[in-house]
Amino acid sequence: MIDFSNFKIIVDTREQHPWEFNKMEKTVAKLDTGDYSLEGLQEFFCIERKGNVSEFANNITEKRFKDVVERLSKVQHAFLLFEFNLEDILRYPVGSTVPKRMWSKLRISPKFILKHINELQLLHNVKILFCGDAANAEKMALALMRKMYELYGQPKSDV
Repeated sequence: MIDFSNFKIIVDTREQHPWEFNKMEKTVAKLDTGDYSLEGLQEFFCIERKGNVSEFANNITEKRFKDVVERLSKVQHAFLLFEFNLEDILRYPVGSTVPKRMWSKLRISPKFILKHINELQLLHNVKILFCGDAANAEKMALALMRKMYELYGQPKSDV
């Protein structure tokens, strides 16, 4: 039986609407990489969260996202959790936050988004999980955190 008494979730200070992780101990702190991690495993494990296809589509065109990808690629266990499904990407921009009047001006296609997803996984070793919605993504994040804690144990103290 794993003792989860020292299990502490770190939520990045920039996370605007964080997952709740009910009944789990949480702390808010600046993370160099990702939106979530575990205390003592920040350099080793992180979760980046994307709420919708529009957010991800915008991110992959920004220079600062290249910096995020560079940092993620240096983390042994980096995960990108999507709060949407593959079908949402394949239908993009239908169902997105992009106003319909702007669809004809978009330069981002489903094929372009899929290309970036494949590059993240194959070239940068980022594990991507389609979770369908925020509730499922939160459950998956917690399951990943529990497994990381089980595999790598209680963080070592500096004392």
